[in-house]
Amino acid sequence: MIPVSEIFYSIQGEGKTAGVPALFLRLAGCDVKCIWCDTKEIWMRGKPLNRELIIKSIRERSNKDIHLVITGGEPLIYNDFINELVYEVVDSFRMIEIETSATRKPYGLISYENKVFFNTSPKLKNSLVNEELRVNPDAIEFFLNSKRAIFKFVIKNEKDVIEMIETYKEPFNIPNELIYLMPLSTSREEFIERSLIVVELCKKYKFNFSPRLQLIIWDRTTGV
Repeated sequence: MIPVSEIFYSIQGEGKTAGVPALFLRLAGCDVKCIWCDTKEIWMRGKPLNRELIIKSIRERSNKDIHLVITGGEPLIYNDFINELVYEVVDSFRMIEIETSATRKPYGLISYENKVFFNTSPKLKNSLVNEELRVNPDAIEFFLNSKRAIFKFVIKNEKDVIEMIETYKEPFNIPNELIYLMPLSTSREEFIERSLIVVELCKKYKFNFSPRLQLIIWDRTTGV
């Protein structure tokens, strides 16, 4: 049995593929638990479902012109199940994205399948998560070497950017083209306000800007 919080069809809101139509599978549970998490109330109320039932549901909603986004919480808690799911549906979607905190190193099929892309979001001090939990060098190295990942950081101010550079970019030699800065926000108003700051930081440090389309369009509404 795998705990599922929700399955819904929408558009990808963040990262490199923002705006792409996608079917979302949100798995319940997280072992990172950032203080500002905007999906906590959802991933905490997952309903245990049979593995075959989940795969059947995803297959029935599949389309080769959309992405499948597997998210959480932290979906790589269920690495074995995700391998099963990807094996069954990998040719039924344009691409499969896994949204992860980059604290776990993937293994099995998803570690080498070219149609699996990792939308990673390594954590900074603003998450209030201990560094030994949020920084996993083996996982970061895997994602960087996979050539199938971006690194998206939740940013409030320039101090966060400097921390990100010192903790992740420089030690792991992450190219600027793979780094996305996303405003720390849990509402439309907060996103717009902090975007004005983060855009200027992207321009200054030559990093990419990540929107949060779900907040811009639907504000705090979930499952859309």
